[in-house]
Amino acid sequence: MTVQSPTEGSTPLPAHIPAELVRTFDFHSGLGDRPQEAIAGLLEGPRIFFSPVRHTFGGGPGAWVVSRAEDVRFVLGHPAKFSSVVQGEFMHAIGEKTGIPPLDSDPPMHGHYRSVVSALFSARRMVALEDNIRARCLELLARFKNRGHCEFVAEFAEEFPTGIFIDLMGLPGERLADFVGWNQQFIHGETPAERVEGTKTILAFFRDVYRDPSGFGEGTIIHELVNAEIEGKELDEDQFAGVAFLVFSAGLDTVVSSLGFIFRLLAERPDLQEVLRANIADIPRYAEEMMRLFSPVTPQRVALEDIEIGGVAIKKGDLLALSLTAASRDPDLFSDPAILEPARNPNPHFAFGAGIHRCLGAQLARRDIAVAIELWLTELPPFRIAPDAQIQAAGGSVLSLNNLPLVW
Repeated sequence: MTVQSPTEGSTPLPAHIPAELVRTFDFHSGLGDRPQEAIAGLLEGPRIFFSPVRHTFGGGPGAWVVSRAEDVRFVLGHPAKFSSVVQGEFMHAIGEKTGIPPLDSDPPMHGHYRSVVSALFSARRMVALEDNIRARCLELLARFKNRGHCEFVAEFAEEFPTGIFIDLMGLPGERLADFVGWNQQFIHGETPAERVEGTKTILAFFRDVYRDPSGFGEGTIIHELVNAEIEGKELDEDQFAGVAFLVFSAGLDTVVSSLGFIFRLLAERPDLQEVLRANIADIPRYAEEMMRLFSPVTPQRVALEDIEIGGVAIKKGDLLALSLTAASRDPDLFSDPAILEPARNPNPHFAFGAGIHRCLGAQLARRDIAVAIELWLTELPPFRIAPDAQIQAAGGSVLSLNNLPLVW
């Protein structure tokens, strides 16, 4: 790929980057409507290469692109060698004082923040959500099931997990459209200015909540965050806004992304729909394999020391872009990686990351996706992509589909 990112600059490459390992690749654009397949093409090239595309708001000359499963797991598994602080760098670049802990936190502070967030996603709470997840899904299906068509992304994927999550946080349901819009602007805004505006709008909302949390009762994530403590002290406004921002944006985007790609696969595979309709109990393992196929995230790290990965010398301060998408399709880890194979066991994919930053919302995501597949197949007849549909995808730190028109 040779298309430039909107944030790419002309900073000269560091002298230690070998010319033969420079290859321009942009995770933001030029990936077509099947971005996972385009990114999997990285596995056919150098094990690690340097892309001069600028991957952060804060600038820099580019990033080492890491695509092999072994190397990705190594980087994610060694936080003392690779810092996550860069994950929140954009906050400071746009003039905000907060980061997005624990995503951009290193030990020991990462452990303190993660303990706060993990308590919000306890197994007991996730099990208790099952009835709400099903009810929300059925409510949305009832809006269009008799119509014979829908725009899946706008009418289902964006509203289903979002509705569940804002209820969990205790946010007002009547503002669902605002929350969806802000998050889409932050993640998939077409320009840096749009993404900055979305970020600031979300942070301003949570700062207002911190100053007056009276509308959030016990049992809501907001209530628990307001009363959470780090090292014996309650979160201050910046800490609260940063954690709430992370929980909000992560909870509303990655499941939306996965649903879009999974349901396009189902719509293209009437045989797969037939198999699952006849074997409802098998849906969770099929869903797990679909999440592998469509792993959407590219996290970043900064090397804290000079180190060698895959025979390549990485210098202290170098930025690394870790393609979980490519790692989840690495043929050294998965046989026939482009094929949906529900019998994979184990299935050590990277859809939820790895290491100390592994996604805390994984169990909720699994429930959302499995329930959505089940109820679409039991409540609706076989569905397919609308004739002449022009499907578009969005790149970036989280891949997604912009649209998916379905008919039945």
